[in-house]
Amino acid sequence: MERRLLMSRTKTLFLVCNAHLDLVWQWEWHESLAEALSTFRIAASFCETYDGFIFNHNEAKLYQWIEEYDPELFYKIQKLVQEGKWHIMGGWYLQPDCVMSSGESILRQIEKGSNYFKEKFGYCPQTAINVDSFGHDRGLVQLLLKCGYTSYLVGRPSIETCKAPGNDFLWEGYDGSRIPVHLAAEGYNSGLGKVEKKLEYYRRQEGTDNAVLALWGIGNHGGGPSREDLDRISLLQEQWKKEGILLKHSTPEMYFDAVSESALPLFKEEIGPSMVGCYTSQVRIKQMHRLLENMLYQTEKLLSVAQLYTGASGDWKALDQAEETLLFNEFHDILPGTSVQCAEEAALRDMGGAIALLEKQRTWAFIQMCRQTREAEPGIIPIFACNPHPWPVKTAIECEFQLQDQGWDNTYTDFEVEYEGNIIPSQLEKEGSSIPLDWRKRLVFMAEIPPFTMASLYARPKVLTHRPKLPNTEETIIRMAGTLGNLSVNKETGLIESYMFKGKPLLLPGAGRLLVISDNEDPWGMTVSSFPNIEGEFKLASEEQAGYICGLKEKTEPVRIIEHGEVRTVIEALFVYKRSTAIMHYKFEPLTNRLDLELRLQWNEPNHMVKLSLPSPWEDGECWGQKMLGRSRLYENGYENVSQKWLSVCGNDLALTVLNRGSHGSSFENGELRLTLLRSPAYTAHPIDDRPILPQDRFLPRIDIGERLFQFSIQGGDREERMGLADKEAAVFNEAPFARSYFAVKSSPVQSAGIRIENERILLMCLKRQKSGFLIRLYNSSPQYQKTAYLFMEAAGEIEFYPFEVKSYHYFQGSLYSCNIIADD
Repeated sequence: MERRLLMSRTKTLFLVCNAHLDLVWQWEWHESLAEALSTFRIAASFCETYDGFIFNHNEAKLYQWIEEYDPELFYKIQKLVQEGKWHIMGGWYLQPDCVMSSGESILRQIEKGSNYFKEKFGYCPQTAINVDSFGHDRGLVQLLLKCGYTSYLVGRPSIETCKAPGNDFLWEGYDGSRIPVHLAAEGYNSGLGKVEKKLEYYRRQEGTDNAVLALWGIGNHGGGPSREDLDRISLLQEQWKKEGILLKHSTPEMYFDAVSESALPLFKEEIGPSMVGCYTSQVRIKQMHRLLENMLYQTEKLLSVAQLYTGASGDWKALDQAEETLLFNEFHDILPGTSVQCAEEAALRDMGGAIALLEKQRTWAFIQMCRQTREAEPGIIPIFACNPHPWPVKTAIECEFQLQDQGWDNTYTDFEVEYEGNIIPSQLEKEGSSIPLDWRKRLVFMAEIPPFTMASLYARPKVLTHRPKLPNTEETIIRMAGTLGNLSVNKETGLIESYMFKGKPLLLPGAGRLLVISDNEDPWGMTVSSFPNIEGEFKLASEEQAGYICGLKEKTEPVRIIEHGEVRTVIEALFVYKRSTAIMHYKFEPLTNRLDLELRLQWNEPNHMVKLSLPSPWEDGECWGQKMLGRSRLYENGYENVSQKWLSVCGNDLALTVLNRGSHGSSFENGELRLTLLRSPAYTAHPIDDRPILPQDRFLPRIDIGERLFQFSIQGGDREERMGLADKEAAVFNEAPFARSYFAVKSSPVQSAGIRIENERILLMCLKRQKSGFLIRLYNSSPQYQKTAYLFMEAAGEIEFYPFEVKSYHYFQGSLYSCNIIADD
């Protein structure tokens, strides 16, 4: 039918009635539940009453609520779907954030929604829909196509903002795959009784192939169709038909069927930027989300490996529960930080509970794989270190444990660490507790752990007459030399004086400045594309201020070495700005030239933003960032950028990579990278024309006032090597190897052929149990063709990958089989 319309000169307005229901925003989830019940009841009634009317709605989570709280209504909707009067659109679990969620998380959104709709309705939509998400990463294209979608409907940002060639275009992903997209920048709702006004707007649009997609419904926060609007549409259908305009109750799929793909212009950019403040607002949500992502995918891998190696099975239902928590909190008003304060607190509680569930299962897997091959000698502390990755990982690993007895005298117990018959670099650092006895220990050691291995190490005590003294830091510059480079910190500023690789500078003097930027009340950043206005910066604390910050009775140096050993040196620097303080730890590893920054920011400045400045020596350098299943060269004009786990500043031959644990916003200009740490607007403060955003007669809480923690890892070197290893290193930094002290039962090692991927550019996105066998998902993080040898238990072979390609495999009874990207059990 639609193809016949296409051949005629009749313009068709494809009316897609929907109700926009934010699961969380100015409210918590239970209010949305009530709105969904009401909206779906009314919509179902209209579907039964108005001939030809089709109601469209997506998001499996809403349908789950209907099924649980009103089974009779749910049954009615099932019947309407069978009759073609109610359309399941989109098919995802919900509408998530589409720039900060990882590619694996997006696949889970699709998988969970798809499985639900197939089970309950026997239907899978062909058009994916995210009309309210704040921007769309190009990595979506590959995922959509491989999940069976043929088109994509989005609503943000405006055509002018993202420089799209029009409302309809062919969108190309990082891997070269393409999908038709409609950008409905005019919005998804029409208001109560105002449908004619919106249809008049659509009437004036040329459309593509005489087809115009017209989204309408009362929304926002419920609504959908109204009797008044449906009656008006019935009248307009008769009137406009005489003018050669057909108003057709439709679905998104009907619209895309009427549009010729060959007529669409090509678009090879991200559909963004959109709401650039969202890259940073409510930073605890972003950090907790990243932690939950990391913990879920790492625990899945370890539970799988434990079962493959030992035959024991963990509690996978707990992981399903944690996954649902992750997906819910990727909702496009939770993860971007645009919800009210009670919703922020609920999300943090929710994700914290999921992490606790996962920690139990990860510990279960850890214990299953621990095997002690020899009896520990008296006084020796056995340690097991776990590498949750498919390639060898060499890194610094921390482990805390208790001495067998309290040391009440003035002696000090140090340790040396034995691994595979050799003494490896190690040191003791300040433990988490503060009991003035020689009792609790934090051991840091540098070791290379084989893939998916529980390595066995032994910490041998050495009793010293006194605690070793830290190096003297009387000189103005603290210098630390390594095998590949060096780091210098200026005691007069507390900032990095130099960071070198083989004698070549990677950072300029003054790196590490904390810039205070003028901002406003708006958590979205609706009216800006950048945050350029520096109002001030943190300055080094005086000795009196440093003593106060540390809670000491006496003054103290604001810059000093607080840890020193074979593995790393840690320098602490204290800074102040008005009512705020900052405690920076520079952690330099001489064996690897790696520099970690650990910042504790005690913030109390409303309507301001903090950025961490890292000036490179390359004024004309390039800035790259990790994206969803890809990488992209970012804005280099000071505009706010969004990226995932890493950023890179590149010169001609050298590059500097910066890894993060949940910091997504940044900007870059004239060689200077600025990492956006936090901002303090008001909660859900929405600009509307020239109206004052906030009432002026009371106190209102601000976002991210208080203490916040940030972690980054910096490493410089040859450009090709840095860019090639960035994704692997980011995966290791986020899903870090970990160690525990444990006196395991003496037995033979776990018998296993092992799991290994030879090519470090191939990432293991997912390893999890299925009803039969295991699902393995691999990703080529390189922009070039790659191949890798692999070993997976009894299965071995070689796999080829196109640039940025994702592939899924099913392991069953000793063999590896290629399967759909989201494999059906």
